[in-house]
Amino acid sequence: MSAPLVIRAGAATDRGLRRESNEDALVVTATMCAVADGMGGHEAGEVASALCVRTLGASPLFRLEDFRQFAVSEPDPPLDIARFRATVERELRLDPEIPDDAIEAVRRVRSVLWQADQHIQSACEGRAGTTVTGVWLAQLDGRMFWLVFNTGDSRTYRLLPPPDGTGQGDGTPGLAQLTVDHSEVQYLVSIGQLTSAQALVHPRRNVITRALGTGQVWEPDVWVLPAQPGERLMLCSDGLTNELSPAHMARVLGSVPHPKEAADVLLQAALRTGGRDNVTLIVADAVSLEEYAAWV
Repeated sequence: MSAPLVIRAGAATDRGLRRESNEDALVVTATMCAVADGMGGHEAGEVASALCVRTLGASPLFRLEDFRQFAVSEPDPPLDIARFRATVERELRLDPEIPDDAIEAVRRVRSVLWQADQHIQSACEGRAGTTVTGVWLAQLDGRMFWLVFNTGDSRTYRLLPPPDGTGQGDGTPGLAQLTVDHSEVQYLVSIGQLTSAQALVHPRRNVITRALGTGQVWEPDVWVLPAQPGERLMLCSDGLTNELSPAHMARVLGSVPHPKEAADVLLQAALRTGGRDNVTLIVADAVSLEEYAAWV
């Protein structure tokens, strides 16, 4: 059994230099954090993103010692358990260390996101929606795992260690994108009709194919990854990734130890390079309970 880990996080958000309001929202707890990017214009996007993170932050799922105690709310239409299980198992089999109860944990994350979807639809009547990306640091079968979830084009990254002296690279850390955008341009990239560089300037790069609260497709992707002490993840809205390169983000995340300072440095860099959209990010470190207690 591995020692319990919790999240030590730092966050930053700004409306940017060209937007009249900030439609992003975020939530941070000791075991879960998430970034939501609202859509709908005026105040509707703000309502959608705020309801999303409020639902996540209030959910008992992320506070229970045994996640199975969380009662699953069935979506409408009801979840096709057999199809869902087959899909998740196909993904989880890529890592033989994933425990059997991961499927049930994924199902409960999905249920909380469905609740958020319903709350937004009820409040906004389909006039607004939100992307969301988040992580839950959970103990499954006596070991610690990240459950990374995503709907839309907000992203979660993991900082990779620098090369181990084999002569490859320049000794600086890298950044792995854990989530996959739900967008028109990402689909075109995936089928080979666009390159990643072309996607950055495509006129339909902001068209999202999944979101919470719109009454359309809301299904999240969920990944289950072993968590290591000292590991660093970053969650952000596209206002950050549209302004900064992965290499720049990796350098800051790898060189600034304090998560709040790292978040502030990245936010200011995004504003200096244009700040064309709302910018929101969370830098999340996995630490022991002793480290967390000393930090707070």
